[in-house]
Amino acid sequence: MTETAHADPPLIAGEAVSFDGDGRPTLIGSECADCQARAFPPVALCPECMGGDIRKLALGRRGRLYSYSTVHVAPRGWTVPYIAGYVDLPEGVRVFTHVVEAEDAELAMEMELELTTAALGSDGDGTAFSSYAFRPRRLERADA
Repeated sequence: MTETAHADPPLIAGEAVSFDGDGRPTLIGSECADCQARAFPPVALCPECMGGDIRKLALGRRGRLYSYSTVHVAPRGWTVPYIAGYVDLPEGVRVFTHVVEAEDAELAMEMELELTTAALGSDGDGTAFSSYAFRPRRLERADA
């Protein structure tokens, strides 16, 4: 895993995403050495015990859809409508994210999703930006 996040268009997720040698994204969270609480995005201070002994933690690329909603009104520059949702990762972390490559009607609670990146809109100058997102895990990508 590399520490440098790279995507086209540019990624707005900062240090919360890194890419492996094959260009696949990985979410970077944190874990408290004192109480083992995990968080995403990474934190400097544990939200559970207020401990400061925090280490970075690579999170899994697959998770289960906890809930979602279709968003029709968003900040200027964001592409609408889009699906926003929460995804539960195996490490016990719940991630707020865009759900892409899916229609509202095909989504179901607890369905398996996989991590990707996606273009989400553009800034005030018209420059496109992207971030991490999750998409339904399809059989043809089962080994991805």
